[in-house]
Amino acid sequence: MEKLNVGLVSKTYFYVSYWAALQRGMFSAAGLDVHSVMLGNASQIEPLETGRLDVAMATPEGVLQNTAAGGRVRCIAGHTGRLSHFIIAQPRFRKIEDLRGALVGILSMTEGTFFHVQSVLAAHGLKYPDDYQVKETGGAPPRHKALIEKTIDMGFQSIPLAYAEESLGFSNLGDVSDYVPDWQFNTVNAHLDRAGARRDAVTRFLRVMLEANGWVYENRVEAAAVAAREMDISQEHAERGWDYYTGKGVLTRNLEMNLKGLARVIESQRSAGLLPREASSDPQAYMAGEFLNAARSK
Repeated sequence: MEKLNVGLVSKTYFYVSYWAALQRGMFSAAGLDVHSVMLGNASQIEPLETGRLDVAMATPEGVLQNTAAGGRVRCIAGHTGRLSHFIIAQPRFRKIEDLRGALVGILSMTEGTFFHVQSVLAAHGLKYPDDYQVKETGGAPPRHKALIEKTIDMGFQSIPLAYAEESLGFSNLGDVSDYVPDWQFNTVNAHLDRAGARRDAVTRFLRVMLEANGWVYENRVEAAAVAAREMDISQEHAERGWDYYTGKGVLTRNLEMNLKGLARVIESQRSAGLLPREASSDPQAYMAGEFLNAARSK
């Protein structure tokens, strides 16, 4: 058994295939002893560079910045090829325009949530920082807690947490993907040198993820039950989540990258000054496809 440490951002539905692989013994059957490491809003880059993580299933923004700075971390597969969030606000907010003066929860100031908030609210005439403020809360579960505790007024909430919040009386002000239709939200990331030294194990990890994705797509009730156990949500909300993630292709079955979506991530990072203007706009510059190609070939 080869040990692999896998970084996750938070307990969010798009990890359902990973959880299924753990619960159904798929990793063990492939000779992998997989350990989950929760990142929250901590950087994935340093632990990938030092070897404390072997792979990270996280947002691509840090990878882009590392690559542009001459680093060796790359996206080795896609995972979540579009956004899966609703605009959830305290009950007193009935439309987006009501959010003037609001405090909005985000993951961090350097990744997609912050830029999506600006895009959505700008479409309704609200500009940052003049018309609202933001607060770093971490991922969707801590944003859920912040909404419940009323320490934020609005947060983009992933499905199916958004359904649970609707049932509690929070306002659902719309689907973020209606404003940002293309966005590579989550990727599988690795350090090229370290992954190259463990090429067989990393390839087996991706091969299991491909198998697990196929199982999730073909087993609605059972896959939803996996998510319900991990996220402590109802089976009903978990099944609605399955409908959304598979019906809209949010969970990319073949681990393909949404190249148009990654290009938009790159441009948002350049516009925000988080990537230098001379950084490549070509998504392939930030990717290493040989591991996924090998996983698909067997």
